[in-house]
Amino acid sequence: MNTNKIIRIALVDDDPDEEAFFQIALDFLGIDYEFKFFLNAFDFISSIEKENALLPDIVFVDMKMPQISGQEMVRQLRTNNAFDAIQAIIYTAHISEREKEIMGTLGIFDFFIKPTEFADLTSMLQGIIKNRIQ
Repeated sequence: MNTNKIIRIALVDDDPDEEAFFQIALDFLGIDYEFKFFLNAFDFISSIEKENALLPDIVFVDMKMPQISGQEMVRQLRTNNAFDAIQAIIYTAHISEREKEIMGTLGIFDFFIKPTEFADLTSMLQGIIKNRIQ
């Protein structure tokens, strides 16, 4: 899937193993991308609040993280109109229907259960990225 557009992707997850899993999957897709990994929401928010920061097109957010949850991180993002263009996607091991409802009020409509298979991750990423660049 060659797009000729560099897509900026961020992953916020307290599990450092997810970084390599994502990076390998993105490489496999053969797209032009920039990828940044953050172990916590504070580092991500600090990064995008910097003057002249290149904002990600998509941020994948783990729902259950220490200190600040994915839900709270997205809530903070949505309080600043400068971040409206960032597509936030919950990427978590489990999410309840109630949590989905709450996240919907924050403008999050994509929820993905963390895949254990590489093929599932690449398929998920391909679908999201394809929709983003059309």
